[in-house]
Amino acid sequence: MFRDRAIRQAWFQQAVHSTSYSAVHAAISVPTNLEQIERIAAREGWRVLPCNRDGLFDVIEFWIENQLMLELLTPAIAHKYLNAMHSQNLEQLMLDMTQVKVRV
Repeated sequence: MFRDRAIRQAWFQQAVHSTSYSAVHAAISVPTNLEQIERIAAREGWRVLPCNRDGLFDVIEFWIENQLMLELLTPAIAHKYLNAMHSQNLEQLMLDMTQVKVRV
């Protein structure tokens, strides 16, 4: 997993050398809002970034210790993510993902 130093979201890529970022991450529903998440990140000095995953769904990248990413889902954005990940919709999600431009 790679994290852009600018304001772009994380992405996966094969690399010759290892990175300090973990490819392991989790999507977690949280009972709060973006503003509270941003306050926590600011207090800890951690990166936080609201992201749209190529029009498929939204998440909030929350980088613990600026190394491990959690994709947080507030009540405002959880429905679209849960709908995309529902077992009845996974085949369509995989088809949609094949249309996503590869990042290099």
